[in-house]
Amino acid sequence: MEADRKKQVMAMKIRVTSENYRQEIQESNIPVLVEFFADWCGKCAMMEDTVDLVAANCGGSFKVCQIEIEDSADLAEQFQVEIVPTFVVFRNGEPVSAAAGVLNREVVLDMIREEIGLEISG
Repeated sequence: MEADRKKQVMAMKIRVTSENYRQEIQESNIPVLVEFFADWCGKCAMMEDTVDLVAANCGGSFKVCQIEIEDSADLAEQFQVEIVPTFVVFRNGEPVSAAAGVLNREVVLDMIREEIGLEISG
């Protein structure tokens, strides 16, 4: 059962690269939470459960995307990502809020609640 749940959550998280950035983030008609991460980053791995929780609770009212900073160095540079993980909330294709480092689950949820105006349980 746990493997099935993991597959469902993975389907809710969208991997973004330079090729699909415009479609998934800039042209999104719903708000987007983006996690900039690195595959080698232990702190990013620590945040995986939180990102999964947020993705599982999006209910179609926002989406969760992930950008691997080495695969998409141009996007990391564009948004001046110097620390991973970095979380950025986009609304209408523009960044409206950001926080970096290992964050408490409530901090990530509050970013969405405040910037997007949605009630999300966690």
